[in-house]
Amino acid sequence: MRLRVSLATVILSAIALTARAQPARESAAQVSQVRSIGGRVIADDTGDPIVNARVTLVTSGPAAAVVLTDHEGRFTLPAPSTRVTVVANKSGYSRREVTSAADQSIEVRLSRGAALSGRIVDEFGDPIMGVRVFVEKPSTSSGGSSGEAATTTDDRGEYRLGSLQAGAFYLAVVTLGDAVPRGIGGGVTAMMPSTNKTYYPGRSAPADAELLHLQPGDDRPGTDIVVPGGRSIGLMTLVSPLQQPVAPAALNTGVIRGRVVTTDLRAIPHAQVRLMGRPPALPAGTTVVARDFVQLSSVADDDGRFEFGELSAGVFRVGAAKVGYATPGDVSVVAVAGLNSGVVVDLADGQTRERVDITLARWGAMTGHVFDELGDPLQGASVQLLQVRYQGGRRRLVGAGGSSSPTDDLGRFRIYGVPPGQYIVSAIVGSVQTADLPGYTRAYFPGTPNAGAAQYVSVALSQEVAGIDFSLSRERTALIAGTLLDAAGTPSTQGSVRLLPSQRSGTVTSVAVGARLMPGGKFEFPNVTPGQYIIQVDRGRRGSSTEGEFGAMPVSVNGVDITDLVLQTSAGSSIAGRVTFDSFLGARAPRPAAIEITPVPIDSEQSTTSPASADVRDDWSFSIAGVNGPRRLQLLRAPAEWTLREIRVNGIDVTDRPLAFGKANQSLTNVEVVLTDRINTISGSIIDDHGRPAPAARVIVFSPDRERWYSSSRFMRVAAAGADGAIAITGLPAGSYYAAAVAALPADGDDAWQEPAYLESLVGRAVAFTLGEGQKQVVTLKVGDR
Repeated sequence: MRLRVSLATVILSAIALTARAQPARESAAQVSQVRSIGGRVIADDTGDPIVNARVTLVTSGPAAAVVLTDHEGRFTLPAPSTRVTVVANKSGYSRREVTSAADQSIEVRLSRGAALSGRIVDEFGDPIMGVRVFVEKPSTSSGGSSGEAATTTDDRGEYRLGSLQAGAFYLAVVTLGDAVPRGIGGGVTAMMPSTNKTYYPGRSAPADAELLHLQPGDDRPGTDIVVPGGRSIGLMTLVSPLQQPVAPAALNTGVIRGRVVTTDLRAIPHAQVRLMGRPPALPAGTTVVARDFVQLSSVADDDGRFEFGELSAGVFRVGAAKVGYATPGDVSVVAVAGLNSGVVVDLADGQTRERVDITLARWGAMTGHVFDELGDPLQGASVQLLQVRYQGGRRRLVGAGGSSSPTDDLGRFRIYGVPPGQYIVSAIVGSVQTADLPGYTRAYFPGTPNAGAAQYVSVALSQEVAGIDFSLSRERTALIAGTLLDAAGTPSTQGSVRLLPSQRSGTVTSVAVGARLMPGGKFEFPNVTPGQYIIQVDRGRRGSSTEGEFGAMPVSVNGVDITDLVLQTSAGSSIAGRVTFDSFLGARAPRPAAIEITPVPIDSEQSTTSPASADVRDDWSFSIAGVNGPRRLQLLRAPAEWTLREIRVNGIDVTDRPLAFGKANQSLTNVEVVLTDRINTISGSIIDDHGRPAPAARVIVFSPDRERWYSSSRFMRVAAAGADGAIAITGLPAGSYYAAAVAALPADGDDAWQEPAYLESLVGRAVAFTLGEGQKQVVTLKVGDR
């Protein structure tokens, strides 16, 4: 099945930012000292040239250029006129450094890399996930050791350390252990997990560990470490206030028993089980998390059974968690049992509740390989799952569920914690987070740089999909670099700096990458493929009513380095005004805190993703600061008795109009947000084909005016039918509307029901009606009406 994605047309308003490009300043001495160094990279055992080896300089300053060797193993690098150290490496080979003077030809011989692989498990043989595994080289000078390479375990507790140099190493892992009391400030003591370092084959100190001697090309599987009591990172880790156990009441004799099982009713041994609740009395040994709050933990036995005894009457939630499993319909790599899922038990005095079974589903997973254009494995590639979602007014490919590490020396990847669904598998190498291999464009399974030609991969509940193998292709890439200035003109790299594909370019992939940041406000994005992009700098909110400095700059990349950009953030515009009330029915004025007024972004490329809300004061004046980019002023929240009538600026109605912000002279000082208690109401019911209530259905109400079909429009509303099929919607503006009932909302995004194409598909079976100010309208809708 091929991916076919249609893009919504977005009308862009004024760009509220201060951005400028100017030449980077370099001294004449710096320019004159840049020469070059070249040579060949060959295999140490055969003398054959190594193609696509990564070559760069060892430097403590700004990042040096990175090149790949050609088909003869040759390379050329810019270098200063002093002696330099060249470092070369490739998947499956160990890293090698050679020092030489510039303008000389050097030969770099790479040896086959060694590898260690195995599992990290607890005393039951269960996997310990997400923990750091690394090799250390003994240090003869200090008697200590130095870290050489590291990775993390996957959901099976498996790891692989490849491309290792020959030598003698210790293998170690850092895991979480039992919770211990620790001070966290303010006189508060909390229970926090301890960390334990364990050396192969299961020792606490390197003096007792086995020293592993590796030769070039050695591959040692089965190098397992057992860590009794070791816990996975992110699994059931809670920080909770430590208080003294409460003495039991004399008649606490309630019992809850059950099993932890899979969806096909197989036992899940050794799952962590947690009971939480608020009984009137507490059993012995209970740790109090909050007043009158019970938290008990247990570990299921070999048959998945658990029991909680000495319980008083109360309502409890019993949940379970284990690596590789999640609650069906709520797949999560990070699991805290008993908080958001599980079985609710209403326990009476002295009651024993049996068969309180907790069902967990195995995670879905996906495995495969990533290769270069020659079919050689690519180490350090980042593999992502993407899905087509409707967000921000258009369809785009965005990151989906699942967790993984970069590909290993064999090019292998494993993505786990994958919810059921259809995915596009994508890989990229050369971004800031990876090995910086230049020249490779983002690829999509089964091996295409074109997202439109990608193939869906379906994952069912608990399914593991193998054989997702594909190659990346080479393309000329460029470096984007420059200087960041704050609103005062001072160099600064504070905040989030990222590069994202521009929606103006027609791309469907919307995956941002972070910048490499350096002193003096310097930033760079290495290995950027041709296309249209936006550089965004967002310094974060300064408060609930004040947005931080923001800047955005469009960049066109065609394979030529761009190194002279200067992007200055803007302090933004301010908005000040007052809330007034037109009370026709005598409704009481609400509390100021019950009113939420927000400048909603229209263009996600030119505005922050975290807009501020107005600070509404007791005298009903309000203010918002730091606003950048095109916005619409909207009332997002108000008590049920009030709704928006209009928004005026200097007496002019600007309700629902786009407004430009970013400069001081674009600030607004006389804004009036008028609320009315004349509320329009839509009520009625949704029925099925047999005339029975349809409690799971949804009603979508929208304006016939296509100009009002924009994201977060107040002329569109969705509501769920109640248990009796009843529907109720209040607060729509006066005007004409369509109402349509659907069995379920589109699954491809929370806002997918707002997509114009989807709304258009509802028009033919919708009921039309008109709402006057303060009018009540009753409709009866049928699911599936045509």
